[in-house]
Amino acid sequence: MKMYTMAIALIGILVFSANSFADSVIGCPLGVEKGKLWFTSRGFYMHATKAYWNEDPEDTPEMVDMPDGWHADITKVGLRLGYGVTKRFSVGFVTSYWDKDISKESWKKNPEMQWVKKSSDFHSHGFGDVWFTGLYKIVADHPTWEAISIGAGIKLDAADDALVTKGIGTGTKDFRIAFLTHEGITSRLHSCNDVWYEYRGKVRDIEVKSDSGEMVKWQKSGWDKGDAVGYRVNFEYLLNEEGNFQIHLAGIGQMSFADKDTSNSKVDNSEYYEHSVMLKFAYLPLGDEHEHNKMFVGVRIPVASQKQFSSEITPIWSFMWTF
Repeated sequence: MKMYTMAIALIGILVFSANSFADSVIGCPLGVEKGKLWFTSRGFYMHATKAYWNEDPEDTPEMVDMPDGWHADITKVGLRLGYGVTKRFSVGFVTSYWDKDISKESWKKNPEMQWVKKSSDFHSHGFGDVWFTGLYKIVADHPTWEAISIGAGIKLDAADDALVTKGIGTGTKDFRIAFLTHEGITSRLHSCNDVWYEYRGKVRDIEVKSDSGEMVKWQKSGWDKGDAVGYRVNFEYLLNEEGNFQIHLAGIGQMSFADKDTSNSKVDNSEYYEHSVMLKFAYLPLGDEHEHNKMFVGVRIPVASQKQFSSEITPIWSFMWTF
């Protein structure tokens, strides 16, 4: 079974992986042509070099070099299907396959309310949650604004309990809204941007096995996950007149607010953010007139981050096609 799931991940990584500059949930502001099916996926591999950690449990955590004995290797392979219902309205389905190999420590309080270090070492993989989305083009085919769109998505907590406890899926039902634009600045220079807000629900009740072997409620059951906001400002430049090659430069960011526990109290140190620069090269076999038929390779470089793990540079890749 392990070999089977790893084979799925490998195939996904090599063939279907992507990290296009379309919003990962809502999609591209250009939408999908009526009656067309748009397949796109996104992928990255992160070998963490920094962790959010405090050597003294009374101190506030900060981003530090990976402590001795820690490691975090994370691969995400996303899959998105979109369909053009009308000229202006399209719908989509999104899911992701994760592979996480992590060894770390955390601070916990024992029954005597004393701080103790708890080690966690696991290798887990599987499909996470699923999104159902819709996008409507308010403005289409304008001489400058190729598209101004609004979109929304509903996330269902499809990942099973064991995966949620390993950070694959959140165990929450969420809702996202987004505002997206695609602008033709010159014949060769285009801009593709979005901002979004995501409401996050409460973690469903999950049971885990305690150190004594008893089934108990997972500590994060019933937590109210902090909402999140994000943005992307991306510039695309055609490197040749035929439009087969592009270079992309983008600034992207995401910030999540503090979680609240079952007593509605703020969970300390649960606010995360990352602001990054992305550089990507794209190949369009059919030229730039076929925007949704291309392949990418590139890197993501964080410039400021506060999250569980981060890396100095993260390889990203992509593939998309319209049928």
